[in-house]
Amino acid sequence: MPKFVVQQHFRDEEDWHFDLMFEGPRGLVTFSSPVPPDEAEKLPTTVRHLADHRPAYLEHEGEISGGRGWCKIHDRGTFEWLEPKDPALIETSDEIRVRLAGEKAKGEYRLVREPGSGADYWRLKRVTE
Repeated sequence: MPKFVVQQHFRDEEDWHFDLMFEGPRGLVTFSSPVPPDEAEKLPTTVRHLADHRPAYLEHEGEISGGRGWCKIHDRGTFEWLEPKDPALIETSDEIRVRLAGEKAKGEYRLVREPGSGADYWRLKRVTE
């Protein structure tokens, strides 16, 4: 099973967010979110698709190179790609569905591309526990 991680990323006390990262074909498929997926009562929320991150971030905690702050792991576990079945097709998909088996986040989650946002903005929602 591929792995996922949720990191809480801090630049300073006013600038922080969560990075949701999935093992993909070219690195970690990454979304920046104002809330972690385990806080389902705060979902749906808008998330931003970022450039793929290095696989080392599955385990990384601490300072981030280039003066970009620091991070700590909020959640981690394994997941299953439900849609698209082939993660190489994510870039051309308007919907991503995954089943998370994390320490905190569990169940099926759906990401839907926001109309007119290009590749950047998506809606994250928990579908089932």
